[in-house]
Amino acid sequence: MDNIVREPKSILQWWGDCLLKGQNVKWREKKIGELIDVFKNKTALAEQGDKLAYKVANQNFNRESFVKGNLQWGVTYLEPFTIDGECAMTHGHFHRDPDCDEYYFGYKGEGFLLFWDGDEEFYAEKIFPGSLHYINGRYAHRIINSGDETLIVGACSLPASNQDHAIIEKTPFPYRCFKRNGKIEWIKES
Repeated sequence: MDNIVREPKSILQWWGDCLLKGQNVKWREKKIGELIDVFKNKTALAEQGDKLAYKVANQNFNRESFVKGNLQWGVTYLEPFTIDGECAMTHGHFHRDPDCDEYYFGYKGEGFLLFWDGDEEFYAEKIFPGSLHYINGRYAHRIINSGDETLIVGACSLPASNQDHAIIEKTPFPYRCFKRNGKIEWIKES
């Protein structure tokens, strides 16, 4: 009877830097220079080199299994920067399995969550501490940091969604987000 009460499998500090730690937590990071097919000005992007763009902590107890129903929890930490005025952003992706929805939750900072159906429908939701975002699996989505501090966003998703970044590289989101003189501008992709 000594093992009835156990410690949780992970801890997510809701304060400070909102760190995810515990069993089966894996970290990965993306450098600004690796986002070649994301930002408009590739010359300005190349000048950033090895600076950190974002890092992600994921907890997944079924990492090798892509069976629907297996959930993972992740936290993205998107740094504040601009490339020729274009706001910091994650790569963005579609789900290869559009039946796999997900949720995002704003912990810290401010920004936007982009939604795009791959055709005419495009919109952005504001991200801020406490914001909750339902993502229909049919929509491409991307996080943008429009603030001056690290944007921290949690996500509950299905690994079975099988993220597809290549579509976004070939056909970018229809609008780009710029921050100029402290104001946000949305520019239609040409």
